Amino acid sequence: MTTADLCYPLSVLDDRAFDASYAGPVFIWDIDKTYLATRFSQPKYMVRIPIEFAVDKRAIPGMPEVLRGIRRGTTPVFACAPLYFVSASPPQLRGVIARKMLLDGVEYDGITFKDWARTLKQRRPGRLKEQVGFKICALLEGRRRRPMAREYLFGDDYEKDAVAYSIYARIVSAQISGAALDDALAAEGVKPDDRACIRAMRDALPRELGPVERIFIHLEKKSDPSDFAAFGPALLPTRNAFQLALALAELSLVDVKTVRETARAMQATATFGRVDFDDLIADAVERGLVSVDKARDLLL
Repeated sequence: MTTADLCYPLSVLDDRAFDASYAGPVFIWDIDKTYLATRFSQPKYMVRIPIEFAVDKRAIPGMPEVLRGIRRGTTPVFACAPLYFVSASPPQLRGVIARKMLLDGVEYDGITFKDWARTLKQRRPGRLKEQVGFKICALLEGRRRRPMAREYLFGDDYEKDAVAYSIYARIVSAQISGAALDDALAAEGVKPDDRACIRAMRDALPRELGPVERIFIHLEKKSDPSDFAAFGPALLPTRNAFQLALALAELSLVDVKTVRETARAMQATATFGRVDFDDLIADAVERGLVSVDKARDLLL
């Protein structure tokens, strides 16, 4: 029984085992509003989530292409890059999401869900909407399995992914602990027992851990990128899948093919007219997502 089993109700499926010394990259994606265009702003949409079919799910334009590009890597040899998902949806959706990923050609190594049934049995319905504590616990459980990995985290601006990921990054880099950590979690509405769970999960990890290399935030709500400046340069807000592909190409995590496939997918699903890729590239260069030289290489 893991530390997570003892405290936060997680449902973890991990199909790929790594040696504890593995220090390569690991990519961890939120599902809702980062990969899938899930609607849960109103109770009527939350009720529908567990009963939707795979064909009802809609991917955010271009995101399947980015995911396939990450998995493929940048060399002629297929990288099979470690790719994991985290979802606040119930584990009963595992089959539906797996089938949707199959339809999109997205390969992955595991998914961690929030266990709604155990949450309700514990008489904690508030956990169904609380995300900071959940995301940190889910990430710490993954870190237990891959302590030295270099992580790349992907989320959105719909709720508090930037906050959760940034606190988690500070936890694994030993920049925050003890009372300061407890205060930061309490300020975000994380309940005392969940704060205790986070501390216990961190204490069970080795002292030295691999870094969180980058945090990517998809601007689902069209937030101003400057709203995220306080999180530091490791957090990169992207307006859509194309800008995300540009940022990943700059870091040599995807190839030119991925950027171009993402652009074609976005254009194919554009509702009104042509996507202005020139403006997106100019904005990405201005905000430091991609260099001028790299952008020149990637011109469509």
